[in-house]
Amino acid sequence: MAVGTVTHINARNGMFIVAIEAGDYAAFQNLSSTEIAVGDRISGDLDALGSEDLLHLGEGEMFEASGESGPCGLQACLRVAFGG
Repeated sequence: MAVGTVTHINARNGMFIVAIEAGDYAAFQNLSSTEIAVGDRISGDLDALGSEDLLHLGEGEMFEASGESGPCGLQACLRVAFGG
């Protein structure tokens, strides 16, 4: 399972961006009530598209998110998460 760090959050739409240790980024939409903050460590299939159960390492809690970008560059993830 990959591990990454949350770098950006769009609280209006529940989107967050994870920097994957492999060097890419991925945009997800939080589908659960688990609170996500910049700096949180996330584990799971961070390359996923669609619904995926991820692990919030700080809370030790599984939560559902939807992979919206797959692995890509930061600018592409920012467009997905924030529009534009």
